[in-house]
Order: sequence, then C-alpha cells, then structure tokens
Amino acid sequence: MIGAGACGAVFAQDEEKPLAAKLAKTNNGQLWNDYKMHNHIKAQFDNHGSTKIRIPEVYYFVPPDEAYTRYLSHHPELADAASKVCNLATSILVSERILPLPERARTLLIKKYCPPHIKEAALRDDANRDCLVRPYLGSMQGKTGGEGRFFSLRNFELHLNQMVDLQLDVEAMASSMGVAMAIMHWAAWTDARDVEFVLGSSAEETSARRSTKEVARLQNPVYTGPASHNKDDFFRQRTTEMWLLDFNQVQSITMDEGGVAKAVEAARVSDPYLPRPLGETPVEKQVWNAFEKTYLTAADAIVKGSPYRVHLPGLFIRGLVEAEEQRKTRAQRASDEV
Repeated sequence: MIGAGACGAVFAQDEEKPLAAKLAKTNNGQLWNDYKMHNHIKAQFDNHGSTKIRIPEVYYFVPPDEAYTRYLSHHPELADAASKVCNLATSILVSERILPLPERARTLLIKKYCPPHIKEAALRDDANRDCLVRPYLGSMQGKTGGEGRFFSLRNFELHLNQMVDLQLDVEAMASSMGVAMAIMHWAAWTDARDVEFVLGSSAEETSARRSTKEVARLQNPVYTGPASHNKDDFFRQRTTEMWLLDFNQVQSITMDEGGVAKAVEAARVSDPYLPRPLGETPVEKQVWNAFEKTYLTAADAIVKGSPYRVHLPGLFIRGLVEAEEQRKTRAQRASDEV
C-alpha cells in the first residue's frame, strides 16, 4: 500500500507501466465519480494545454462484482495486499502512478523536519520511499523537529513557511494552481471540491546532461555527472512536478452566481493548497497575487466568448476574500473572549 484516504486505499502495481490501483473503502459511488470526473477534467486540461500541472492518466474502472470474481484473480499480489485493509468485493480505479520524490529530496525533508530522536529510524523506513508532498500555500503553520514519536513522508504536508525555507518557487506554484482552478471551474464546470495538489516525480526519464549555458559558465575542470557517481543514474533523472488528483468529491456547477457560491464553499472547506487573501507577510501577499492574476487571466480566456459569464471568475475571487474576512473576524472575536 502506498497511500490511503477517505475514499479508498491505493496500491502500486509496478508492471510494464507504473500503475496505481485505488480500492474503494465503501461502495457509495465515490470511486465511480472519481473515474468520471477524472476523465472529464483531464480532457479539459488537455484541451487547454498550457498548464504546468500534470494529471495522471486514468485507465479503467472495475465494478465490485468484476473486481472480486475476475480482476483480482489475475492480480494475486494486489489481492493479498488489499485483503489486509479492505473488503475485496469493492470497486477499483486503475490509473497512472505518480512516482515519489527522489531520495535526495526525501532525505532533505527528514533531516529538516523530522524530530531528532527518530531521524535515523525515518531514514531507514521503507514506507518513506512513497513520498508525495502536499504544498499548502494557504498555511504558515509548518513546524520543524519537535518531540513527536511518528514521522511519515507519505502525503507530507509542506506549509508555505517551510517552502520559503527550502527556497522553492512558491510564486510559480501559486500561478500553476490559479490556471488549474480556472480550468476546473470554467472549462470543466466543476467546483473542484477536495482535489489534491501534490509534488511528485515526472513520469519521463531524462539524462542528467548539463545545459549548454551551464557548461559555458564552468571555468575549470569539474565533475559534471550524477550526484550518486553511478553511471546508470545519468539516464534516470526525473524532474519534480506538481500533480492534480483525487476527484471523488468533485461536483458539477452551474454557470451563474449559484455555481460560484458552490465553488467558493468547496475551496473554503478543502485543505489549504490555495493561497489565502489578506495575508500578513510579504510571501503570503506574493503567492495570493500570483494566484489571483493567473486565475483571472486563464478564466477570462475561457469565458470570453460568453458575455453572460465574463463576470463570474471575479465573483469567485471576491468570494474567497469575503470568506477570509469572515474567518479573521471570527478568530478576532474568539481571541477577545479569552
């Protein structure tokens, strides 16, 4: 098992192509909705092609009767692993697996954010190889070290203050999220409820060859091979990319103010991937401005042919601002009452 959530448990199937099989925890229709919305939203991303966010390929859906009687009999390793955590008479969604971050990134996260007394154990834990990072651009609550007794890199939550500490390009991330949300809202006509953004490795392998500009800047003979000094690793380089996944709770919206309200509510109750307006620090303002600008630019390009819809993207941004104002007011009142 490489992951689990409210909808299901995820298992790797490393065959000719790296696959991920998600088995539903309950047969309440969420996994079928995941399959349908995944297909629909990916088609819109493919149509608009300019986004830097990747969506895994979605391959096929297996209903409960087929899963139990036929599919799992052809995949005994999956059946054995899944039997320990879920009912085998359940739905299965098979898609492209998002590959974990490389070892150097995993080691850095453990060394910087794992409690010191369990750091060595975390470095040895095989489960931490399945490392995907959730970039929380809407939170400054990331902590370092501490006295915890458990540390996991599976779906590791990386907060904005930690991303700044790691010198990540948070403005580029915010811009990419802005385009992605605009496509989900105004091209796919969905609320994007509870979707996840994660940082993982690229699907394609590239070589570690230095660029022409990098070589031109070198003044003296230096080593230019892979960091591992293993020749095979020269051809196994994968870049870090942002991915979008988990569409099981996504719902359709109408192209009117009611649809905007539904999209605002979905953003408000989701995990804090999106930047928040009205931030107090310069970096919070920076990522919000980048998100707002790219969201409106991308949305305007999508709805420009429909005069009755051109004002709706601006209403979504205004709705996020108003929701944050209300949150701050409630927090201030609670503080005053203490």
